[in-house]
Amino acid sequence: MSDDITPEQEKRISDFVRERLQNADIAHGFDHVEYVVNMARKIALREGANLKIVIPAAYLHDLVSREEVERYDLHTSESAAEGKRFLKDMGFSADEIEKIGDAIMTSSYESYLKGEEPSSLEARVLRDADWLDAIGARGIARVFVFAGHYGCPKMGMVDWNPEHPEKLEMSVSGPDPSPIYHFFSKLLWQKDLMQTDAGRAEAEKRHQFMVDFLKRYKEECAL
Repeated sequence: MSDDITPEQEKRISDFVRERLQNADIAHGFDHVEYVVNMARKIALREGANLKIVIPAAYLHDLVSREEVERYDLHTSESAAEGKRFLKDMGFSADEIEKIGDAIMTSSYESYLKGEEPSSLEARVLRDADWLDAIGARGIARVFVFAGHYGCPKMGMVDWNPEHPEKLEMSVSGPDPSPIYHFFSKLLWQKDLMQTDAGRAEAEKRHQFMVDFLKRYKEECAL
């Protein structure tokens, strides 16, 4: 059985997801999906993961938006379910479809908060790829556009030490109180939760960029 996705299969999945995400929030639009796919492919090749599982899972992991579900933490399971239905007539075996669904199920931070951990190399690759787009320069951009889309009332102040952060509680029923708050409830903790060597190396660099940004933000707010 081939461990690589065909160009025809990938194009069909890509076209479907692009159409499906036309109304997604900016932080979870198709450019986020493209980023996750490219990063997942890069990590998978380094780690020896099965691309026929990793690539479809990366395309489909945010198929259902947070606006379509009652609670944010439900979007992952709904994305897995819809993605699996879509793949049934595309030449994937039942086992492959289950593995793709399983990878999606543990890809989100909300899944992690519920105690759901990746059970395969492919799932670990997907989670690292997705989480890497939440930190660093792109992560900073995404947290602010996400907050704006979901109606956060303020940008927030850096009231905690980004080099030795206090762990705040993240909301799973709606946005955090501010995008700055979200750094301390989620983003500054993600580097320590990477699952692959390639993910850990990249996360270290992106984490430091966020720390430097928060320190500079705090300085400018104090002027």
